[in-house]
Amino acid sequence: MSFPKNPPRQLSQEEWDLWQEGPLNRWALQHVADFIPTDEILPSPTPHVWPEAITEIDGIDELLLDLYTDGLLVVKHGQIVYEKYLNGMKPDTRHLLQSISKSILGVLIGQLTSEGLIDPSQTIGHYLPEMRNSGYADASVQNALDMCVGVKFSEEYHDADSEIQVIDRVSGWRSLNPGDPDGVRGFLPMITKNREHGTYFQYCSANTDVLAWVAEAVTGMSYVDLLSERIWKSLGAQYSANMTMDNFGSPLANGGISTTLRDLALVGQMILNGGVMDGHRIATPEWLLDTQAGAPSGSPSVEAVRIDRPGESYRNQVWVTNGEHKEIYGVGIYGQYLWVDPQTQTVVVKFSSLPIAKSPEYSLAHIALFRSLSS
Repeated sequence: MSFPKNPPRQLSQEEWDLWQEGPLNRWALQHVADFIPTDEILPSPTPHVWPEAITEIDGIDELLLDLYTDGLLVVKHGQIVYEKYLNGMKPDTRHLLQSISKSILGVLIGQLTSEGLIDPSQTIGHYLPEMRNSGYADASVQNALDMCVGVKFSEEYHDADSEIQVIDRVSGWRSLNPGDPDGVRGFLPMITKNREHGTYFQYCSANTDVLAWVAEAVTGMSYVDLLSERIWKSLGAQYSANMTMDNFGSPLANGGISTTLRDLALVGQMILNGGVMDGHRIATPEWLLDTQAGAPSGSPSVEAVRIDRPGESYRNQVWVTNGEHKEIYGVGIYGQYLWVDPQTQTVVVKFSSLPIAKSPEYSLAHIALFRSLSS
């Protein structure tokens, strides 16, 4: 384990608690390893070579500026057709993914399920003795994958008392408060149950951190090594990615990956290729079928009406649209997207540094852009 990779940049108290917000995030989302300890997700010894058929897109420049774009990549039928870097970003710049990191975990859990190492119907407490007195004890792995765990958890990013801010603090993303737990895995067992599991859709980033812990428990490998060996090298990634680490050596699996535009696009292309990239099987056929079908009818995530994404469902840490094309995508706050359109064989990757974490207006504008680029 290589953390801390670089001496942390000396941030003021105000900067430390606001680096995700605009305008500081215009710099920070491309330089996370400069001020937070990270570990490396290793690249492939034989990187994928992207065919290119670059075109210009009329009238897009102003929109990209309006959407605080740092980078945009469009792949059609396996070829890069558009690539744009803004705000000082370059092809080898690693940008924070935020919650797209969750979707990468979903692929890994699919692998471990196919190998019989994880049973999605089994409880978290079965795999993690450390969680047997927590709200997760009797939640199933599938509950966690689909964000249907009934725990007390607020995902309000701007609420100083929310559980998501506690995770930020103990993971090293914010300054600590007196009495905060020791690291991410000191906090997860403290989360309590407040309703029956599987009855309500609640987007909860802690679920992903619990699942990464399960993956480590069943394989005996660190989460970063699992991503290196099972995902990044097999994809043909050209560059190492990195993962933020807390002071106790645990990853922030729910949002801590930074990578390049082209390497993230490999994840989308792999999905379009039926789970295979350059001869390497990465996503299992079972995971692909289950995920692309979306959550089953009547499930909590289907019933959860969201202003910015009405009628969609959440399955295996991935969003699935209810549109004609049944697109699947990962999304992270402040404008990070991996968009996959199976019908038009299009992958769109967008990195951004929006001034606020999320808004319906920005979400709708992005989805309209991606559908236009996919047509």
